[in-house]
Amino acid sequence: MPDQIDPRSLLNSIFRSAVDFAIITFDRRGNVTTWNTGAEHITGFKTDEMIGNPADRIFTPEDRAAHVPQREFLVALTTGRAGDYRWHLHKRGKRFWADGVMSPIFNEANQHIGYVKIMRDITEKKIAETDMYKLINFDALTGLVNRFAFDLRLKDLTAMARRNGQLLIMQSIDLDRFKEINDTLGHEAGDILLKHVAQRMRQTVRDTDVVARLGGDEFIVLQPNMASAEAGGELASKLIEIISRPYHIDGHEVLIGCSIGIAVFPDDADEPTKLLKRADLALYRAKQESRGGYHYFTMGLDAAVHKRNQHLVQLREAEGRKDFRLEYQPQISCNNERPLAMEALLRFNDPTLASQPLEEVIALAVESGVMPEISFWVLREACSQARRWQDMGFDTLKVGVNLCTRELMNPKIPQIVDNILEETGLDASDLEVELTEKQALEMDEAALSNLDELRQRGISIALDDFGKGYSALSCLWKLPFTKLKLDKLFMHNLPQEESNRTMVESLVRLAGALNLEVVAEGVETPEQAEFLCGIGCNAMQGFLYSTPRPEQEATKWLQNSNQNSRQNPAEKQQNKRLSH
Repeated sequence: MPDQIDPRSLLNSIFRSAVDFAIITFDRRGNVTTWNTGAEHITGFKTDEMIGNPADRIFTPEDRAAHVPQREFLVALTTGRAGDYRWHLHKRGKRFWADGVMSPIFNEANQHIGYVKIMRDITEKKIAETDMYKLINFDALTGLVNRFAFDLRLKDLTAMARRNGQLLIMQSIDLDRFKEINDTLGHEAGDILLKHVAQRMRQTVRDTDVVARLGGDEFIVLQPNMASAEAGGELASKLIEIISRPYHIDGHEVLIGCSIGIAVFPDDADEPTKLLKRADLALYRAKQESRGGYHYFTMGLDAAVHKRNQHLVQLREAEGRKDFRLEYQPQISCNNERPLAMEALLRFNDPTLASQPLEEVIALAVESGVMPEISFWVLREACSQARRWQDMGFDTLKVGVNLCTRELMNPKIPQIVDNILEETGLDASDLEVELTEKQALEMDEAALSNLDELRQRGISIALDDFGKGYSALSCLWKLPFTKLKLDKLFMHNLPQEESNRTMVESLVRLAGALNLEVVAEGVETPEQAEFLCGIGCNAMQGFLYSTPRPEQEATKWLQNSNQNSRQNPAEKQQNKRLSH
């Protein structure tokens, strides 16, 4: 028979050998009676430091204040077991996470004589679980709730709103001018900025509100348990104000803003996915109307966006088929009333697109990313037509083409223009690139550099619609313009209205001081033309001379204008009326 093992000796061996487990016994008063090697290893306290003393010192101060050690004895005695899963305190002061269980000890007579506790250090597992939880639920950069956790909380909060009859307000937030910071200061500065924005948002909302980052510079705030929808606007105003305050990053003062779209559950949508979509629709409207503001969702807005999506599909199909055409409107010299240039104007053949305001269709093309391909088509067609007109004898005629900031930011744009000029046989000096006032204000360093390259090739650069926003004076000496095109708004009641006369005279003098040619747009009467030529305007464009015309009609107009230049003044005026 094998040697008999004394149970007491076996128990003592286990007690000493269990290095990874703390095995601790207590008397009925809660004082330590035994403290094994594992307990020394896990807590740092030696046996002689603990025997006869309570084990409170291995509990955190907050647990001691909450009387957790005493409650653990009570639970163990009354239920037969007390689970212990919490932070504990090592002798050196560091915290460790322990998983333990305490049970009461009874003698052979079933009398309660003390307690035994067995626990182990699972700090590494706890940290791994915590890191995994953070990874799954929180944005690594800002510490805000991420998209995964946001979706779960949105479902919970909409369900709660149904039960309690309160409103849930969603704010969809997009930063304005954030891309400029990334482009100028770098992505590291952009990341720092996002952290600052997240911190300011957390400081502004209630503790019960949810702040999430869905990606990039897109944020969401959920306001649960709201009594009225107006609370959304109040918070939006606060967020816009605090986010718009200056930031200091790497020695730079940084200014951004934000636009906010607001949707309310259940008023605007009866389920989470719809609520998010409608907050995004409201955000789109806020950004479209004026950056730095907020907008609530409405059903009219929903219908407008459905219409916009339909137009976007038609626009992409039109781009794929190159289903466009050009019309041309002349610029007339004030010296001899002969055409100096023809501005190429884009038109859409699709009936639905053609029925919409051209500015809106162009804006949609820019936003959707199809505008560059359209612009290059326009450039190629216009240059080809200008070359054909030159071959017909109009050898001094230029052609004007509108380009957007997006095209000018393309590092390949100088080479693309070179290729088109070479392909069509048009000289660079016969091409004029036009930018609107709004586009000029959006120019970044890359676009400015490309514009300089085009100017060095001999291409004219015109500032179109000048004065429409009264904000582009700074662009006149910052950008390499050669021509200023006065917006047609200045033609209102000209020359009768004194304030308009004064404004136009001042702008013409300013342009002259900057060596810029001046073209007046929207000229409709002989009196306007006479006044403009009298103050030194170089050229005019408007219905007095011609409406925008398709290629064949524009060609006939040019031929007629060539004949008119050889007629007497009375004949010229008669033909001008017929041409119009």
